[in-house]
Amino acid sequence: MMMRLETVAKDLTAKLKAASSEQQRVAGLVACRLALQATPMNYPVVLETLDQLQQYGVLPPQRIAELSNLAAQLDEKYFELQDNAEGDADLQTEALRLFSQARTVSALSFAGGGDALIAAMEAIYEASATNDDGSKIFKVMLSILS
Repeated sequence: MMMRLETVAKDLTAKLKAASSEQQRVAGLVACRLALQATPMNYPVVLETLDQLQQYGVLPPQRIAELSNLAAQLDEKYFELQDNAEGDADLQTEALRLFSQARTVSALSFAGGGDALIAAMEAIYEASATNDDGSKIFKVMLSILS
């Protein structure tokens, strides 16, 4: 099965596949931190999750479910705003902020998954969608995996 990251960053995917599981976990964590820098948010679960990822590398299923629910809520708000934002720059900006927040929360959720390679690939893919130029995150990932 082809992972989403493979469709946009084959070189990075190859590096991740060759990396140790520890390196993969670090890459996923760094991607989440970069996403949070691009999209600051004040949800306590987000900061708690970042700490958990730093300490343990994986997340318990209930935390992953909590993050998935939050990402779905943010996505739903994004879709509602996007539908009503035509011609309204402020609503468009708010919709993009919600989209980026949903991607950041999703990256955190993926980063805590059981399989280090899949966790890293999905977290990096989601994190890359938090800003206009996802290749910036790919370049950072390539540098830490070199």
